[in-house]
Amino acid sequence: MVISFVNQKGGVGKTTAAINLAISLKKKNYRLVFIDADPQGSAVQWHAIEGNKSLEILHHPSPIEATDINQLSMNYDYVIIDAPPAIGDISKAILAATDLAIIPLSPSALDVWSCWGTMKMIDEIRPLNPDMEVKLLINRKIPGTRIGREARETMQKFQMDVFDTELCQRVAFIDAMTYGISVMQYAPHSKAAEEIEGLCEEIVPQVAMEASQSQSFNPLSDYADEQVQNIGWDNYHSHEN
Repeated sequence: MVISFVNQKGGVGKTTAAINLAISLKKKNYRLVFIDADPQGSAVQWHAIEGNKSLEILHHPSPIEATDINQLSMNYDYVIIDAPPAIGDISKAILAATDLAIIPLSPSALDVWSCWGTMKMIDEIRPLNPDMEVKLLINRKIPGTRIGREARETMQKFQMDVFDTELCQRVAFIDAMTYGISVMQYAPHSKAAEEIEGLCEEIVPQVAMEASQSQSFNPLSDYADEQVQNIGWDNYHSHEN
């Protein structure tokens, strides 16, 4: 399954949400690879921090083909992609190969307005990928305020699908990223970790999750490495840090 985090606007917490979801899935023994397609390379920088050995990350800020993503997805249960914060060829190619597009947005008027540009891009790609599911993720919500509820109601008025889970603006997310780990590793019993687990459970059916936990695997298999080298992507394996 290919899950892409997309939004034409930067600063919405796209990378943080993508990384933490990826770690949550990895902890459940899914075979997973993370593609950092953002030219800023924030996920790659996070991955390079001492102490992080949790993910296999591929850096691909240059043009990418949907066929490359489809080829890579054959070797994994999940491919998580952090798309660039722009409307362009890279984002469109990513969407053409995406099963679930997640649009994180802060519950502010500016972010809600900017969402329409992202939705327009998705509509342009829809004929190439009619089965793609699209869901909005309310992110960086300030706890105890009504702003998140108002943003949700606005989106639902336009018949847009929104995750039940909301990620709040919490210090644990910031601290975990600073140390190069996930919020589940930094504060496993925190509200932030609970929110990520809630998002994961909405994406992954419980039955499939339990079945996956009983399986063992090597996410950095020789075969997967060979496929990555054939595609020619920069590879940031966890065992290289």
